[in-house]
Amino acid sequence: MLPSQPTRWLHRLSTFRRLPPDDRGGLLLAWVLLLCLRLLCRLIGVRASLGCLRWLTMGAAPSPPPTDWICRQVELVHCAARYCPVPATCLVRAMTLWFLLARRGVVGDIILGVAKTPASLEAHAWVEWQGAPLMEAPDVRQRYAVFDTPLSAA
Repeated sequence: MLPSQPTRWLHRLSTFRRLPPDDRGGLLLAWVLLLCLRLLCRLIGVRASLGCLRWLTMGAAPSPPPTDWICRQVELVHCAARYCPVPATCLVRAMTLWFLLARRGVVGDIILGVAKTPASLEAHAWVEWQGAPLMEAPDVRQRYAVFDTPLSAA
């Protein structure tokens, strides 16, 4: 038997409250960013939205945080996207993660790739840090033809 809707939400709230304070704040920030960036990209476009994010990260901390903090941000963005009331596209997820990392001084790239299938042309976006994809399988570059310049550098 499936739990009722209120019971499910109470369980989620209880799980959220058990998170460490930094994770709760990071999860809420990621969730709000996913919602706002989706709207902002539709209103002013992706490049202008990325420009706003760049402006907000000016003066970021010069010393990057430890690797485990970076991995935790990946998990928080993934979790926030799973519980977002509107679907979070790969581009919005990538922009959210890129912003969370950049505001702490972590230099990453938003990578765009395309893949042609028999039925359609697929596009995908992800974040790479130190040459490794975050929130993606390690073989993502083999599955997609990657644009020469990262979106975050354009």
